[in-house]
Amino acid sequence: MPVKCQTIITFVEEMAPKALALEGDNTGWQVGDPNSEVEAVLLAMDVDHAVVDEALEINAGLIVAHHPLIYKPFRSLRLDFPAGALLARLMRAGLNVYSAHTSLDVAERGVNAVLAAKLGLAETRGLSEEYGGLGRIGRLPEPVPLGEFAEQVKRVLGAPAVKVGGDPDRLVSKVALCGGSGGDLWPKAAFAGADVYITGDLKYHAARDILAAGMSFIDPGHYPSERIILEPLRDYLAERCRTIGAGVRIDIVRTHQDPFKYL
Repeated sequence: MPVKCQTIITFVEEMAPKALALEGDNTGWQVGDPNSEVEAVLLAMDVDHAVVDEALEINAGLIVAHHPLIYKPFRSLRLDFPAGALLARLMRAGLNVYSAHTSLDVAERGVNAVLAAKLGLAETRGLSEEYGGLGRIGRLPEPVPLGEFAEQVKRVLGAPAVKVGGDPDRLVSKVALCGGSGGDLWPKAAFAGADVYITGDLKYHAARDILAAGMSFIDPGHYPSERIILEPLRDYLAERCRTIGAGVRIDIVRTHQDPFKYL
């Protein structure tokens, strides 16, 4: 039974309320008609032409993406530019796009909560109340060497590589993390007494500052540290659809979306 797009988005916003989104973030509807009906939904980290191809292949009328398709306001919409061409294709195909971005990062069952659970952290809490509880900090069941823990992070996230700063033999117990690009939050992790900070997109000078502060770091990359939310989101939406008797297909994009390759 098809349902309106807005029904699916209501479910998404039950898990990740739009009010949780950080200031300036374009969480929410990106393109489309909330009242249009869909029989299938495609979940993705980003929207590009390969994702559109998959959505059309499975007849998914709605794409729920983590990263916003439209982040900064357009001054013009030109079809000879990549963003304009993609938006035009979505509209011509009648595809709807919704972004659950920082709302899903901060949510109680969102990106950072899933990341903390997958790494086995206990006694977790939000890392930064200033940013709506963004990030998590908690403890490992028992101290482990940094190098061993970095291997665990790499394995759990399915990352092809991780960048590590610190003595690989140093024991770590208290772990702070922020999925995606959380380099600016490292002082919060240090102030909270974390032994190691996990986040993606660490810049050179931030990495040096972290080490100077006596803390280690693990950078698994932006994509691997957030991609883990798609399975829990799929399972949640499928269950919510079942509760209303809607046989809506919820799929995760098959296209590998990490822009980086490691040689």
